[in-house]
Amino acid sequence: MTTTATRRDHAVAPPPHDRPRRLDGLDLARGLAVLGMITAHFGPFTPEFAWTDPGTWSRVVDGRSAVLFALCAGVSLTLMTRPRPDEGPTALVDHRRRVLLRAVALFVVGALLTALGTPVLVILPTYSVCFVATLPFLRARTRTVALVAAGALLVGPVVWIAGLPSMLFAPSDPLVKGVLFGGYPGITWWGIVLVGLLVGRLPLHATRTQAALVGTGGVAAAVGYGGGALVRRALGLPPTSGPVGSSSAVGSSAAGSSAAGSSAAGSSAAGSSAAGSSASGGSGGSSAATPSDAPVLQPQGGGTLEHPEIDWSVLTAIDPHAGSTPEVLGALGVAVAVLGLSLLVAGRAGRLLAPVRAVGTLALTVYAAHIVAFAVLERTADAWLAEGWIPAVSIMVGAIVLATAWRVRLGTGPLERLVRWASRSLDGPGRRSRTS
Repeated sequence: MTTTATRRDHAVAPPPHDRPRRLDGLDLARGLAVLGMITAHFGPFTPEFAWTDPGTWSRVVDGRSAVLFALCAGVSLTLMTRPRPDEGPTALVDHRRRVLLRAVALFVVGALLTALGTPVLVILPTYSVCFVATLPFLRARTRTVALVAAGALLVGPVVWIAGLPSMLFAPSDPLVKGVLFGGYPGITWWGIVLVGLLVGRLPLHATRTQAALVGTGGVAAAVGYGGGALVRRALGLPPTSGPVGSSSAVGSSAAGSSAAGSSAAGSSAAGSSAAGSSASGGSGGSSAATPSDAPVLQPQGGGTLEHPEIDWSVLTAIDPHAGSTPEVLGALGVAVAVLGLSLLVAGRAGRLLAPVRAVGTLALTVYAAHIVAFAVLERTADAWLAEGWIPAVSIMVGAIVLATAWRVRLGTGPLERLVRWASRSLDGPGRRSRTS
């Protein structure tokens, strides 16, 4: 005879097919993103890419890895907050509170990493702001989320590059300078997170969906990069933006990291107004940039508030971290394609890709650790040990080995546990054990 307790437990526990399955492909994509950022930060900096020159190959992941990281974050938001059979009527409120607390924890971690003073522009504060901005859209209609994401991706880069933020905000404001309109402008990156939110709603375990992501991402990349190149040719501009796109190392130390972050600093200085706000204090950028002593309300290009002049060379740039609409669309397309490919191969590659997936499951910990390593090497090592393929490969191998060992023996990473605890710290009794 079945006891009352047994019947109650059976009623509460969701059926096996309703339990969320972990996406190995998402872990793989996240791991590739982190390893790509390590390569961009430690690898040799080069303004140009050539297949025949291995010294330029780090250019492939520069900028695109950070976009992939943000895309995966949006997918994770959907997976964490989707409705489940065992949840009560307050589930949405609980999820929003957890995401908000997660954002606060990420902001604190990002602030501590920024305080190390490396030339790497830390992306976590922008993540946290994007998470908060996404709260109203966690259960919104797919069409609504798609329209808002499209607006952020199309309008955000124009607003940022035209220097319009300096008309409304003091450029010295740290929130405006470092998060909303800095090297990782929140107004644009929010669109990337929202695209991830949409992707997370798809049946990602289905092979057809995975193949569709690869194809859609490839088309978006071709439209972004190809379209930008065609527009530049029509305007009589060179294929690349020269100092704007390739001055990614502006603001870098002598260690020479172009970094996903430090590269953004260079392009931010180009894209923001002259009073405007380079994210990491870099001084380079577009030749059209106004002098540093220009009035706060003077837009990029030296126009007036009524008739601002836009630097088309920057607005159509397709270099990594250019921040233009073509570059953001192209990089996002690459990220979607890589995510789809990761989902396709993760279940078929078996143990071969397990070490990279381990990095993905400890993504926050590995990301923070590599910035700490950057700070240590920058201050203590010779230049050849702080920049180039030797430190890049060494850090990547170390990250893979340590992440694999930690994952096998201890499970969740330390920072992941910290953020998870923070996100559920206000849960009532009986709810903390549920997956968020």
